Amino acid sequence: MTKYEYQLKGADKTIYGGGSTFFSSSGTTSGNESTNWRVHVQNIEVMYVRKTQYKASDGTADFNYLDTAYTIEASREHIYLNASSGDTVQYQTLDLISDSSSGGLGTSGVIRTRLAGLTRRAVRAGDAEVNNRVNGNCITGRMPGAYDTNFDVSANTNSTVLDMLVHSKQNCQQFEINLVDL
Repeated sequence: MTKYEYQLKGADKTIYGGGSTFFSSSGTTSGNESTNWRVHVQNIEVMYVRKTQYKASDGTADFNYLDTAYTIEASREHIYLNASSGDTVQYQTLDLISDSSSGGLGTSGVIRTRLAGLTRRAVRAGDAEVNNRVNGNCITGRMPGAYDTNFDVSANTNSTVLDMLVHSKQNCQQFEINLVDL
């Protein structure tokens, strides 16, 4: 079976960016400072296979869907260090590897983090260190009838991936969907 790899957004091949982060020149800090920093890092991996639900009455295809298994992670650590330019944000980017030549999700595939989502800011009162990693399953990408490649195109991919993220986040509240660049 041929597998095709697609970037859901452009990014480096590294898990952590090479200077492509966005710095804030205002906010909690704006210069070179030694302090306790809250660093948030997140990751997600999804494996899926397309399945068909058949009607009991006549055995025809009622609908098809993606049966997904995911691992979602979010870590918030407090580290004392010297950092310049204050707060920072690095948007998380994802790769899609599927058997679809159209950029769609196809009948099976994986979605993996290409570049981890990351934020850094000064520690505030009430901040807590957290390390959360959860495995789970969900059903997404329902389409009527039997699977049809004409409906499974790249234009529909990001909304289904967002649905996977929303389902996954229910089990990992620290995961920040707004950091994912879809």
